[in-house]
Amino acid sequence: MRTNGASLRRFAYWGARYGPTAFVKHSPTFIGLTFFAVLPDLRARVQRNLRRVRGRTNPVTETVDVVRTFVEYAHCFAESLAADRPEAVAATPVVIGADKLRAALAKGRGAVLVTAHTGAWDVAARSLARDVSADVAIVMAKEPDEDARALQDSIRDRTGVRVLHVGEHPVDALPALRHLKQGGVLAIQLDRAGASAQVVSVPLAGEPFPVPTGPFRLASLGGCPVLTVFTKRVGYFRYEVTIGEPIVVPHRASDAQVREAASAAALEMERFVSRNPTQWFHFS
Repeated sequence: MRTNGASLRRFAYWGARYGPTAFVKHSPTFIGLTFFAVLPDLRARVQRNLRRVRGRTNPVTETVDVVRTFVEYAHCFAESLAADRPEAVAATPVVIGADKLRAALAKGRGAVLVTAHTGAWDVAARSLARDVSADVAIVMAKEPDEDARALQDSIRDRTGVRVLHVGEHPVDALPALRHLKQGGVLAIQLDRAGASAQVVSVPLAGEPFPVPTGPFRLASLGGCPVLTVFTKRVGYFRYEVTIGEPIVVPHRASDAQVREAASAAALEMERFVSRNPTQWFHFS
């Protein structure tokens, strides 16, 4: 599900940022129900994802959980845009495993965090930037709409998170590698690769799944670990962030070693989305 148009996103931002609390708290439910009703292709994709991570269930349960996925996405998207609201600034996500990231950063080599479109995933980056005192940069493919991208980037920047955009040219990765070598943290999506990204196929819930190799190559070059980070929304501006065990990628890792590291990360993602299937927003 994409909301790339600058006008649409700007309208959503103003509503999420300045709307009454009751509006921001409850209107995403109706927006999610509307998306469910009018987007049959996305309904089918969500259904496939649910079946992939937990198998088939009875039709009623399956339909309810497809609806819940759309509704959860709408809430997470609204709260992501509303990052400047007082209740967002005051929110303190529960971070499970923060000591693992602190231990990795204590070595002065930075860390690569691989995450997925779960919960309000950029909330994890904001939380870690603030509560773990980490210099966090999100690595993302360039959006086709420059105005929409600028709006979203400005919101993240105000909350202490920088965005590094990568495209088709290999030199686009140099700022990310520089950030790592300065002891910073890179957050990169595991469940969506750009059109030009190199991927490796690894198992996810018994089926092949394409995972970008970039995070693991960067960790190999930077001499730092990879840690999985997944976010679960548990209420209005309430989140739980789970950090996994460090995954070591050898220096100058071979293709087989990159695949092994990617498989370990995908296994952690599988465990998380199996427990929280209606919070996996893999719509592409």
